Amino acid sequence: MENTSSLNGFGHGIEQWVQQMERLRPLASQDRNQLLELLLAQRDLGALLATFAERAATIVRIHALHFDGGRPHVLISQPPQARQVLHSYHFELRGQHEQKLGLLQYELEHPMSSHQQRLLEQCHQLLCLPLPLYLRLDGLEQQVRLDHLTGLGNRSYFDEAIGRAVEQHCRESHGLVLVLLDLDRFKLVNDTWGHPVGDLVLSRFAQLLTGCIRSTDQAFRLGGDEFALLLQPAEPEAWRPVWLRLQHVLRSHKELSAFAVGCSLGAASWHSGVDVQSLYEAADAHLYARKKAGVTGSSE
Repeated sequence: MENTSSLNGFGHGIEQWVQQMERLRPLASQDRNQLLELLLAQRDLGALLATFAERAATIVRIHALHFDGGRPHVLISQPPQARQVLHSYHFELRGQHEQKLGLLQYELEHPMSSHQQRLLEQCHQLLCLPLPLYLRLDGLEQQVRLDHLTGLGNRSYFDEAIGRAVEQHCRESHGLVLVLLDLDRFKLVNDTWGHPVGDLVLSRFAQLLTGCIRSTDQAFRLGGDEFALLLQPAEPEAWRPVWLRLQHVLRSHKELSAFAVGCSLGAASWHSGVDVQSLYEAADAHLYARKKAGVTGSSE
């Protein structure tokens, strides 16, 4: 009886040891080195995160994957399906001296197993090695890409972003809508009150515009009183709720309503075979048609 008990205890000890080794078991050295070399070879933060996302997708079935390191990045995004139940997981990324680098947010089609979680966490540790440098470089690039007055993306950044978006959607589309906007009666504000007030109006409008879109969307100032939005992932009519929200906040904003500032909007949805120029021209034509019909922020 004593021997049986001892054997049972020994067996239980072996089981615990195996479980502990399974928890500590790292990625194979070759896999770890290959992934790290691949991450270090990327040209910028976007490519670094995309490379990591490709590897993560081989470990778990990912419906959506977002990274927030001060500004949001959509790494993977699938269109929702009816009655689909998703499982959410959040991982905080930290560098040396516990420096917070950002947050990874997963939405999975199936619950994550403990083994999958361990593999992902080990991939996260590898990502954290080059990530601080890429975040710093991205921050410097953002300073060049941003409009100094409004803090939105500038024209150069817009050209880059729309080109990249169309290229990505040519490979695998999840819906892309381009929105063009300009301010109504802005010239009157400038002529009556001067450029400092005009700058204030542009700045306030940019803040409202940013508040009317999702974290996955992008806003730009193209120049003067002209703005653009890239909505993605998005259905063809995704611009309509943005338009309704924007009208509401314009009417209720103390400063902008005092200057009777409204806006006009045109939009176009990308579909197969459409290039950047054609998409822009379609949105511009829609803007012109709505202006001609008298559809402005104060008339709908």
